[in-house]
Amino acid sequence: MNGNGSQISIGAVRRRILSLPTLIALLAGAALLAFVLWRVFDFDWSGLWANIRGIDPLLYLAGLIIYYISFWFRGLRWRLIAITANTDGQDGKTIPGSTKMGGIILMGWFANSVAFLRLGDALRGWTLHRESASPFASSLGTILAERVQDMIAVLVLVFVAVVLVTVSGDSEVPGVVVAAAVGLVVALVAGLIAMRLLGMRASRFLPARFQESYGKFQEGTLASFRGSQLPLQLLLGAIGWMMEIGRFYFVSQALDLDIGFGVVMFAALANAMLTTIPTPGGFGFVEGGLTGLLVLLGVGDTDALSLTVVDRSISWLSVVLFGGGLFAIWQYRGARRARNSGGDESLMDAGTMTNAGSTSTPDSSSTRT
Repeated sequence: MNGNGSQISIGAVRRRILSLPTLIALLAGAALLAFVLWRVFDFDWSGLWANIRGIDPLLYLAGLIIYYISFWFRGLRWRLIAITANTDGQDGKTIPGSTKMGGIILMGWFANSVAFLRLGDALRGWTLHRESASPFASSLGTILAERVQDMIAVLVLVFVAVVLVTVSGDSEVPGVVVAAAVGLVVALVAGLIAMRLLGMRASRFLPARFQESYGKFQEGTLASFRGSQLPLQLLLGAIGWMMEIGRFYFVSQALDLDIGFGVVMFAALANAMLTTIPTPGGFGFVEGGLTGLLVLLGVGDTDALSLTVVDRSISWLSVVLFGGGLFAIWQYRGARRARNSGGDESLMDAGTMTNAGSTSTPDSSSTRT
Protein backbone atom coordinates (compact mmCIF):
# COMPACT_ATOMS: atom_id res chain seq x y z
CA MET A 1 0.00 0.00 0.00
CA ASN A 2 1.10 3.56 -0.48
CA GLY A 3 1.30 5.99 2.31
CA ASN A 4 -2.03 7.71 1.76
CA GLY A 5 -3.94 4.44 1.70
CA SER A 6 -5.61 5.08 -1.63
CA GLN A 7 -7.90 2.28 -2.63
CA ILE A 8 -8.18 0.35 -5.83
CA SER A 9 -11.32 1.87 -7.28
CA ILE A 10 -13.40 0.96 -10.25
CA GLY A 11 -11.63 3.85 -11.97
CA ALA A 12 -8.27 2.17 -11.35
CA VAL A 13 -9.54 -1.04 -12.91
CA ARG A 14 -10.91 0.95 -15.83
CA ARG A 15 -7.50 2.51 -16.39
CA ARG A 16 -5.94 -0.95 -16.45
CA ILE A 17 -8.62 -2.17 -18.87
CA LEU A 18 -7.92 0.77 -21.19
CA SER A 19 -4.15 0.41 -20.93
CA LEU A 20 -2.12 0.19 -24.13
CA PRO A 21 -1.14 -3.52 -23.68
CA THR A 22 -4.80 -4.44 -23.14
CA LEU A 23 -5.94 -2.54 -26.23
CA ILE A 24 -3.14 -4.07 -28.33
CA ALA A 25 -4.12 -7.56 -27.11
CA LEU A 26 -7.77 -6.94 -27.98
CA LEU A 27 -6.85 -5.69 -31.44
CA ALA A 28 -4.61 -8.71 -32.02
CA GLY A 29 -7.38 -11.04 -30.91
CA ALA A 30 -9.92 -9.28 -33.11
CA ALA A 31 -7.59 -9.47 -36.10
CA LEU A 32 -6.96 -13.17 -35.54
CA LEU A 33 -10.67 -13.88 -35.14
CA ALA A 34 -11.57 -11.93 -38.28
CA PHE A 35 -8.94 -13.78 -40.29
CA VAL A 36 -10.15 -17.17 -39.03
CA LEU A 37 -13.82 -16.43 -39.68
CA TRP A 38 -13.42 -15.03 -43.16
CA ARG A 39 -10.46 -17.00 -44.48
CA VAL A 40 -10.46 -20.38 -42.74
CA PHE A 41 -14.02 -21.45 -42.00
CA ASP A 42 -16.92 -21.90 -44.37
CA PHE A 43 -20.07 -20.81 -42.55
CA ASP A 44 -23.10 -18.70 -43.32
CA TRP A 45 -24.38 -15.89 -41.14
CA SER A 46 -28.02 -16.81 -41.68
CA GLY A 47 -27.42 -20.33 -40.38
CA LEU A 48 -25.54 -18.94 -37.38
CA TRP A 49 -28.39 -16.57 -36.56
CA ALA A 50 -30.98 -19.33 -37.03
CA ASN A 51 -29.11 -21.56 -34.58
CA ILE A 52 -28.94 -18.80 -31.97
CA ARG A 53 -32.59 -17.85 -32.39
CA GLY A 54 -33.66 -21.47 -31.98
CA ILE A 55 -31.85 -21.98 -28.68
CA ASP A 56 -33.74 -23.73 -25.88
CA PRO A 57 -33.78 -21.14 -23.03
CA LEU A 58 -34.27 -23.73 -20.27
CA LEU A 59 -31.25 -25.79 -21.31
CA TYR A 60 -29.22 -22.62 -21.73
CA LEU A 61 -30.26 -21.56 -18.22
CA ALA A 62 -29.24 -24.98 -16.90
CA GLY A 63 -25.77 -24.45 -18.37
CA LEU A 64 -25.57 -21.01 -16.78
CA ILE A 65 -26.68 -22.29 -13.35
CA ILE A 66 -24.32 -25.26 -13.25
CA TYR A 67 -21.46 -22.99 -14.26
CA TYR A 68 -22.04 -20.63 -11.33
CA ILE A 69 -22.59 -23.44 -8.86
CA SER A 70 -19.06 -24.55 -9.75
CA PHE A 71 -17.71 -21.39 -8.11
CA TRP A 72 -18.86 -22.67 -4.72
CA PHE A 73 -16.92 -25.90 -5.18
CA ARG A 74 -13.90 -23.94 -6.36
CA GLY A 75 -14.26 -21.64 -3.36
CA LEU A 76 -14.40 -24.61 -1.00
CA ARG A 77 -11.31 -26.13 -2.62
CA TRP A 78 -9.37 -22.83 -2.37
CA ARG A 79 -10.43 -22.45 1.27
CA LEU A 80 -9.11 -25.93 2.07
CA ILE A 81 -5.85 -25.12 0.28
CA ALA A 82 -5.42 -21.90 2.28
CA ILE A 83 -6.20 -23.70 5.55
CA THR A 84 -3.75 -26.48 4.71
CA ALA A 85 -1.06 -23.88 3.96
CA ASN A 86 -2.02 -22.02 7.18
CA THR A 87 -1.64 -18.72 5.37
CA ASP A 88 -3.27 -16.76 8.19
CA GLY A 89 -1.10 -18.36 10.88
CA GLN A 90 -4.23 -19.29 12.85
CA ASP A 91 -5.06 -22.70 11.38
CA GLY A 92 -7.53 -21.13 8.99
CA LYS A 93 -9.70 -19.39 11.59
CA THR A 94 -9.76 -16.14 9.61
CA ILE A 95 -10.06 -17.70 6.14
CA PRO A 96 -13.42 -16.68 4.61
CA GLY A 97 -16.16 -19.26 4.01
CA SER A 98 -16.63 -21.18 0.78
CA THR A 99 -19.26 -18.82 -0.66
CA LYS A 100 -17.09 -15.77 -0.06
CA MET A 101 -14.02 -17.50 -1.47
CA GLY A 102 -16.07 -18.44 -4.54
CA GLY A 103 -17.06 -14.80 -4.91
CA ILE A 104 -13.40 -13.74 -4.77
CA ILE A 105 -12.63 -16.25 -7.52
CA LEU A 106 -15.45 -14.81 -9.65
CA MET A 107 -14.04 -11.29 -9.20
CA GLY A 108 -10.63 -12.59 -10.20
CA TRP A 109 -12.06 -14.18 -13.33
CA PHE A 110 -13.81 -10.89 -14.11
CA ALA A 111 -10.48 -9.06 -13.93
CA ASN A 112 -8.85 -11.69 -16.16
CA SER A 113 -11.71 -11.26 -18.62
CA VAL A 114 -11.23 -7.54 -19.10
CA ALA A 115 -7.54 -6.84 -18.46
CA PHE A 116 -4.13 -7.92 -19.67
CA LEU A 117 -1.61 -10.30 -18.01
CA ARG A 118 -3.79 -12.17 -15.52
CA LEU A 119 -4.68 -9.21 -13.33
CA GLY A 120 -7.29 -11.37 -11.60
CA ASP A 121 -4.70 -13.53 -9.85
CA ALA A 122 -3.20 -10.49 -8.15
CA LEU A 123 -6.69 -9.28 -7.25
CA ARG A 124 -7.57 -12.67 -5.74
CA GLY A 125 -4.36 -12.85 -3.74
CA TRP A 126 -4.75 -9.34 -2.41
CA THR A 127 -8.39 -9.84 -1.48
CA LEU A 128 -7.55 -13.01 0.47
CA HIS A 129 -4.74 -11.08 2.14
CA ARG A 130 -7.13 -8.34 3.25
CA GLU A 131 -9.96 -10.66 4.27
CA SER A 132 -7.81 -13.05 6.34
CA ALA A 133 -4.66 -11.09 7.26
CA SER A 134 -2.66 -13.64 5.26
CA PRO A 135 0.58 -12.38 3.67
CA PHE A 136 -0.04 -11.35 0.08
CA ALA A 137 2.79 -13.54 -1.22
CA SER A 138 1.47 -16.57 0.68
CA SER A 139 -1.98 -15.98 -0.80
CA LEU A 140 -0.48 -15.95 -4.29
CA GLY A 141 1.25 -19.23 -3.42
CA THR A 142 -2.10 -20.89 -2.76
CA ILE A 143 -3.28 -19.73 -6.19
CA LEU A 144 -0.27 -21.35 -7.85
CA ALA A 145 -0.99 -24.56 -5.91
CA GLU A 146 -4.59 -24.35 -7.13
CA ARG A 147 -3.35 -24.05 -10.71
CA VAL A 148 -1.22 -27.17 -10.36
CA GLN A 149 -4.19 -29.12 -9.00
CA ASP A 150 -6.36 -27.77 -11.82
CA MET A 151 -3.96 -28.94 -14.51
CA ILE A 152 -3.66 -32.39 -12.95
CA ALA A 153 -7.46 -32.70 -12.97
CA VAL A 154 -7.65 -31.40 -16.55
CA LEU A 155 -5.01 -33.88 -17.72
CA VAL A 156 -6.87 -36.83 -16.18
CA LEU A 157 -10.16 -35.69 -17.71
CA VAL A 158 -8.50 -35.11 -21.10
CA PHE A 159 -7.36 -38.74 -21.14
CA VAL A 160 -10.90 -39.85 -20.23
CA ALA A 161 -12.25 -37.72 -23.10
CA VAL A 162 -9.71 -39.23 -25.50
CA VAL A 163 -10.90 -42.72 -24.57
CA LEU A 164 -14.55 -41.75 -25.07
CA VAL A 165 -13.90 -40.15 -28.46
CA THR A 166 -11.78 -43.09 -29.60
CA VAL A 167 -14.31 -45.71 -28.47
CA SER A 168 -17.24 -43.88 -30.05
CA GLY A 169 -15.33 -43.44 -33.31
CA ASP A 170 -16.79 -39.93 -33.71
CA SER A 171 -13.51 -38.41 -34.83
CA GLU A 172 -9.77 -38.34 -34.32
CA VAL A 173 -8.38 -36.47 -31.32
CA PRO A 174 -5.85 -33.70 -32.15
CA GLY A 175 -2.68 -34.85 -30.44
CA VAL A 176 -1.45 -31.28 -29.95
CA VAL A 177 -4.11 -30.65 -27.29
CA VAL A 178 -3.11 -33.75 -25.33
CA ALA A 179 0.55 -32.81 -25.69
CA ALA A 180 -0.19 -29.29 -24.43
CA ALA A 181 -1.96 -30.65 -21.34
CA VAL A 182 0.90 -33.04 -20.60
CA GLY A 183 3.45 -30.28 -21.17
CA LEU A 184 1.71 -27.88 -18.81
CA VAL A 185 1.48 -30.46 -16.03
CA VAL A 186 5.11 -31.51 -16.47
CA ALA A 187 6.26 -27.86 -16.41
CA LEU A 188 4.24 -27.05 -13.28
CA VAL A 189 5.32 -30.16 -11.39
CA ALA A 190 8.94 -29.60 -12.41
CA GLY A 191 8.66 -26.05 -11.12
CA LEU A 192 7.35 -27.29 -7.76
CA ILE A 193 10.15 -29.83 -7.50
CA ALA A 194 12.74 -27.16 -8.30
CA MET A 195 11.17 -24.84 -5.75
CA ARG A 196 11.36 -27.60 -3.16
CA LEU A 197 14.95 -28.57 -3.91
CA LEU A 198 16.36 -25.05 -4.19
CA GLY A 199 14.52 -23.68 -1.19
CA MET A 200 15.45 -20.11 -0.34
CA ARG A 201 18.61 -20.37 -2.45
CA ALA A 202 16.48 -19.37 -5.45
CA SER A 203 15.81 -16.01 -3.80
CA ARG A 204 19.48 -15.06 -4.19
CA PHE A 205 18.76 -14.20 -7.80
CA LEU A 206 16.11 -11.68 -6.74
CA PRO A 207 16.57 -8.12 -5.48
CA ALA A 208 16.85 -7.98 -1.68
CA ARG A 209 13.44 -6.35 -1.27
CA PHE A 210 11.73 -9.35 -2.93
CA GLN A 211 13.53 -12.13 -1.09
CA GLU A 212 11.26 -12.21 1.94
CA SER A 213 8.17 -12.16 -0.27
CA TYR A 214 9.55 -15.04 -2.30
CA GLY A 215 10.01 -17.04 0.90
CA LYS A 216 6.35 -16.52 1.83
CA PHE A 217 5.26 -17.32 -1.73
CA GLN A 218 7.29 -20.53 -1.67
CA GLU A 219 5.90 -21.49 1.72
CA GLY A 220 2.32 -20.80 0.67
CA THR A 221 2.75 -22.89 -2.47
CA LEU A 222 4.52 -25.94 -1.06
CA ALA A 223 2.59 -26.05 2.21
CA SER A 224 -0.67 -26.28 0.23
CA PHE A 225 0.17 -29.88 -0.70
CA ARG A 226 0.65 -31.09 2.86
CA GLY A 227 -1.94 -32.80 5.01
CA SER A 228 -4.60 -35.41 4.52
CA GLN A 229 -7.04 -33.16 2.61
CA LEU A 230 -5.14 -33.22 -0.68
CA PRO A 231 -7.34 -36.01 -2.16
CA LEU A 232 -10.45 -34.00 -1.25
CA GLN A 233 -8.98 -30.90 -2.84
CA LEU A 234 -8.26 -32.82 -6.04
CA LEU A 235 -11.80 -34.23 -6.00
CA LEU A 236 -13.33 -30.77 -5.59
CA GLY A 237 -11.21 -29.53 -8.47
CA ALA A 238 -12.42 -32.38 -10.66
CA ILE A 239 -16.03 -31.58 -9.70
CA GLY A 240 -15.49 -27.97 -10.74
CA TRP A 241 -14.16 -29.06 -14.12
CA MET A 242 -16.98 -31.56 -14.61
CA MET A 243 -19.40 -28.69 -14.07
CA GLU A 244 -17.58 -26.71 -16.77
CA ILE A 245 -18.05 -29.70 -19.06
CA GLY A 246 -21.69 -29.77 -17.98
CA ARG A 247 -22.08 -26.14 -19.02
CA PHE A 248 -20.70 -26.91 -22.47
CA TYR A 249 -22.96 -29.99 -22.75
CA PHE A 250 -26.12 -28.06 -21.87
CA VAL A 251 -25.21 -25.33 -24.35
CA SER A 252 -24.77 -27.92 -27.11
CA GLN A 253 -28.13 -29.45 -26.18
CA ALA A 254 -29.76 -26.01 -26.10
CA LEU A 255 -28.62 -25.58 -29.72
CA ASP A 256 -29.90 -29.11 -30.52
CA LEU A 257 -26.52 -30.21 -31.84
CA ASP A 258 -25.84 -33.92 -32.21
CA ILE A 259 -22.39 -34.10 -30.61
CA GLY A 260 -20.98 -37.04 -28.66
CA PHE A 261 -20.21 -36.51 -24.99
CA GLY A 262 -16.55 -37.34 -25.53
CA VAL A 263 -16.28 -34.52 -28.07
CA VAL A 264 -18.08 -32.16 -25.70
CA MET A 265 -15.74 -33.13 -22.87
CA PHE A 266 -12.58 -32.78 -24.94
CA ALA A 267 -13.63 -29.42 -26.43
CA ALA A 268 -14.63 -27.97 -23.03
CA LEU A 269 -11.25 -28.87 -21.51
CA ALA A 270 -9.35 -27.52 -24.53
CA ASN A 271 -11.39 -24.33 -24.19
CA ALA A 272 -10.21 -24.02 -20.58
CA MET A 273 -6.58 -24.34 -21.64
CA LEU A 274 -7.04 -21.67 -24.34
CA THR A 275 -8.23 -19.18 -21.70
CA THR A 276 -4.77 -19.31 -20.10
CA ILE A 277 -3.54 -17.08 -22.94
CA PRO A 278 -2.83 -13.79 -21.09
CA THR A 279 -5.16 -11.58 -23.12
CA PRO A 280 -8.50 -10.21 -21.87
CA GLY A 281 -10.63 -13.34 -21.63
CA GLY A 282 -8.50 -14.97 -24.30
CA PHE A 283 -10.51 -12.93 -26.82
CA GLY A 284 -9.96 -13.98 -30.41
CA PHE A 285 -7.70 -16.90 -29.53
CA VAL A 286 -10.42 -18.83 -27.66
CA GLU A 287 -13.12 -18.21 -30.28
CA GLY A 288 -10.88 -19.11 -33.20
CA GLY A 289 -9.18 -22.01 -31.44
CA LEU A 290 -12.34 -23.59 -30.06
CA THR A 291 -14.22 -23.26 -33.34
CA GLY A 292 -11.30 -24.81 -35.21
CA LEU A 293 -11.03 -27.67 -32.70
CA LEU A 294 -14.74 -28.43 -32.99
CA VAL A 295 -14.43 -28.54 -36.78
CA LEU A 296 -11.49 -30.95 -36.46
CA LEU A 297 -13.65 -33.08 -34.18
CA GLY A 298 -16.30 -33.40 -36.88
CA VAL A 299 -18.69 -30.54 -36.10
CA GLY A 300 -19.88 -28.46 -39.05
CA ASP A 301 -18.41 -24.99 -39.42
CA THR A 302 -21.63 -23.08 -38.73
CA ASP A 303 -22.61 -25.34 -35.82
CA ALA A 304 -19.10 -25.09 -34.36
CA LEU A 305 -19.18 -21.29 -34.47
CA SER A 306 -22.71 -21.24 -33.03
CA LEU A 307 -21.64 -23.42 -30.11
CA THR A 308 -18.57 -21.27 -29.47
CA VAL A 309 -20.51 -17.99 -29.54
CA VAL A 310 -23.28 -19.19 -27.22
CA ASP A 311 -20.88 -20.86 -24.79
CA ARG A 312 -18.74 -17.72 -24.63
CA SER A 313 -21.82 -15.74 -23.68
CA ILE A 314 -21.70 -17.71 -20.42
CA SER A 315 -17.99 -18.31 -19.86
CA TRP A 316 -16.91 -14.77 -20.75
CA LEU A 317 -19.70 -12.21 -21.15
CA SER A 318 -21.68 -13.35 -18.09
CA VAL A 319 -18.47 -13.31 -16.02
CA VAL A 320 -17.88 -9.70 -17.07
CA LEU A 321 -21.47 -8.86 -16.10
CA PHE A 322 -21.86 -10.75 -12.82
CA GLY A 323 -18.21 -10.61 -11.76
CA GLY A 324 -18.04 -6.90 -12.54
CA GLY A 325 -21.23 -6.30 -10.57
CA LEU A 326 -19.86 -8.24 -7.59
CA PHE A 327 -16.60 -6.30 -7.78
CA ALA A 328 -18.47 -2.98 -7.77
CA ILE A 329 -20.55 -4.05 -4.75
CA TRP A 330 -17.44 -5.31 -2.94
CA GLN A 331 -15.68 -1.99 -3.56
CA TYR A 332 -18.70 0.01 -2.42
CA ARG A 333 -19.03 -1.94 0.82
CA GLY A 334 -15.28 -1.68 1.46
CA ALA A 335 -15.35 2.09 0.93
CA ARG A 336 -18.36 2.43 3.24
CA ARG A 337 -16.62 0.40 5.97
CA ALA A 338 -13.55 2.60 5.54
CA ARG A 339 -15.61 5.75 6.03
CA ASN A 340 -17.36 4.33 9.09
CA SER A 341 -14.17 3.07 10.74
CA GLY A 342 -11.89 5.86 9.61
CA GLY A 343 -9.45 3.18 8.40
CA ASP A 344 -8.45 1.63 5.12
CA GLU A 345 -10.69 -1.23 4.03
CA SER A 346 -9.74 -1.11 0.36
CA LEU A 347 -8.46 -4.05 -1.63
CA MET A 348 -5.34 -2.66 -3.26
CA ASP A 349 -3.92 0.62 -4.43
CA ALA A 350 -3.60 1.15 -8.15
CA GLY A 351 0.19 1.08 -8.18
CA THR A 352 0.38 -2.18 -6.23
CA MET A 353 -2.23 -3.71 -8.49
CA THR A 354 -0.26 -2.81 -11.58
CA ASN A 355 2.97 -4.27 -10.22
CA ALA A 356 1.38 -7.40 -8.75
CA GLY A 357 -0.75 -8.03 -11.82
CA SER A 358 2.32 -8.26 -14.01
CA THR A 359 3.91 -10.95 -11.81
CA SER A 360 0.92 -13.05 -10.82
CA THR A 361 0.49 -16.74 -11.47
CA PRO A 362 -1.25 -18.06 -14.60
CA ASP A 363 -5.08 -18.77 -14.47
CA SER A 364 -7.26 -21.60 -16.22
CA SER A 365 -10.58 -19.56 -15.95
CA SER A 366 -9.50 -18.70 -15.03
CA THR A 367 -7.62 -21.49 -14.85
CA ARG A 368 -9.54 -19.02 -16.03
CA THR A 369 -9.35 -21.06 -14.27
